[in-house]
Amino acid sequence: AVMFPDRLRALVAFATAAAASAQQIAWSMVGRRAIQLDPNFAGGDYYDRAPGEGPHAGLAVARQIAHIHYRSAEVFDNRFGRKLVDPLDAAGTFSLDQRFDVEGYLDYQGDKLVRRFDANSYLRLNKAMDLHDLGRGRGGVAQALRRITVPTLVMSIRSDMLYPPSQQYELRDRLRAQGNRVGFYEIDTPDGHDGFLTEANQISPLVAGFLDGADDLRSVP
Repeated sequence: AVMFPDRLRALVAFATAAAASAQQIAWSMVGRRAIQLDPNFAGGDYYDRAPGEGPHAGLAVARQIAHIHYRSAEVFDNRFGRKLVDPLDAAGTFSLDQRFDVEGYLDYQGDKLVRRFDANSYLRLNKAMDLHDLGRGRGGVAQALRRITVPTLVMSIRSDMLYPPSQQYELRDRLRAQGNRVGFYEIDTPDGHDGFLTEANQISPLVAGFLDGADDLRSVP
């Protein structure tokens, strides 16, 4: 919408921001650091190693860190609470190795990503998200947003802690202030940022209706 505004008929901006925030960058950094500190990362040159000897532990931890902010406290509390996945010992005491149910879930998510994703790819995609800034090289965010002229639907997820609704409110308000035709909707789900994947029943009708009426919106002064 900013780089090639003449190529768009309409825009849906969902669970996003005009620029990555300091907190988003902080979350990303600790995930990348987990990979880079894995001894098997070897400065990124691990491709000739035997199967199973890559930076799998670091990549798993990075995924676990990310998955915490993909969901919400509401989801974790309702699904896991304080249940244990490993039972107490005979004396009824805890050890460092005994896991809560939520810890077992995060272990599963980390192991699953390791089997299908490359650590160097993760690092670069993750850094690219941190570098997202519409205003860079365009005189700031306000100046960049002036390039958007098509009807826009801005959508939020009420429980999103990674891209919180405040970021979408700002985007909506900036576009409206410059005279754009902007619709807004907040998806009601406890699923956090992952709501953009889990709530197709809520999202699809809204997007379809908006796109169907986009040409009419363009003709309204």
